[in-house]
Amino acid sequence: MTTEPIITFKNPAIVDWLHHKGIKGKHIDYVTPQDIAHKHVFGHIPMWLAVFADKISEISVPGLTPPERERFNKGQITVQELDAAGAYVATYQVRPVS
Repeated sequence: MTTEPIITFKNPAIVDWLHHKGIKGKHIDYVTPQDIAHKHVFGHIPMWLAVFADKISEISVPGLTPPERERFNKGQITVQELDAAGAYVATYQVRPVS
């Protein structure tokens, strides 16, 4: 059984890019441990909270120029521009050590 991913990104450009990549999920601005337990989360959340998720994914965009980065931060960049800048999903598992 697969569970629906949770998306915490607020940047509309990222959410649009995810949708174009076939990644859809429930959008929650502020998550609790119960919201994300054993789920795949796309977004930035604190480490203490990330330990409850099965996986955490972020979007890396290595090829943005400074002006593009400024537009990106304002949510004013297109899916095509993100693709051209080499956007990709990086996924992690966070586990406590003590």
